[in-house]
Amino acid sequence: MQKASPTDIALWLLLAALWSGSYTVIKIGVTALDPSILVASRMLAGSIATYAGLKIRGQSLSRHWADWGLYAIIGLLGSALPFLLITYGEQSVDSALAAIFMGATPVITLLLVAWFIPQETLTSRHAMGVTGGVVGVAVLVGPAALSGLGAQLGGQAAIIAAAICYAGTTVIVRRFVTRPPLEMAAGSMIVGTVIISAYAAGSGASIGAVSLTLPALGAILYLGLFSTACANLIYFHLVPRLGATRMAHINFAVPVGGALLGVLLLGEALTMLQFIALALILGSVYLGTGKSRHRGR
Repeated sequence: MQKASPTDIALWLLLAALWSGSYTVIKIGVTALDPSILVASRMLAGSIATYAGLKIRGQSLSRHWADWGLYAIIGLLGSALPFLLITYGEQSVDSALAAIFMGATPVITLLLVAWFIPQETLTSRHAMGVTGGVVGVAVLVGPAALSGLGAQLGGQAAIIAAAICYAGTTVIVRRFVTRPPLEMAAGSMIVGTVIISAYAAGSGASIGAVSLTLPALGAILYLGLFSTACANLIYFHLVPRLGATRMAHINFAVPVGGALLGVLLLGEALTMLQFIALALILGSVYLGTGKSRHRGR
């Protein structure tokens, strides 16, 4: 695992920014669209964008069945299934509480890395970073978000399951993916789109009953082009370079980005407690993503 370059850091921050608005945008989308249709539309837009980029760059998808198997696993676990779980979950769970549950991703990733990626030596520094990040996210969203804990168990379980999917996908990409990032993004998105479209058709969701309002269309385009297509390309580029543990900490940066977007775009004010939470999260991200001096890292 190599040292993060300034470009890697910039891309990491951009990825956090792209994902920061996703929870709010999903909330907008599910008010007008069935969750399965929203996810299928999002993934279709992402697939078209990534495949077009693949062809423009003169690249192509692999012809080996093993690579297509990897496309399918990552398309399912890294996109189709967690997108659907989060979209269903946010029908009953507030986005703030969802951010806390998604903060479990680095914790789960840390445990999986210990079992499956011997190249990444886990240190007390990583453990401190994960612990501080979880506490910081909880403080950032505030005790009011925790008041809904346990009230909607189905939706909360769906979001935690999505966190498990993301953690598993990061470990799989780190250990098994050797194909170019653009190819992996396109291949996994295409297979994921087929899977979620088949699910939407089988679930009885009616496209004819869809009310494609301007907010719904905007949600599809943002989620498909930015939170999915651009984000997946950056993700597949960074995981082999930064490692699974450091990449997982992006789930702590996402609520920070959401808070900052609220200040910049909506004129919201940050309380002193939120400033403390942001400082705690940023310090935890530094601990968790910094390069350890142990064992040559």
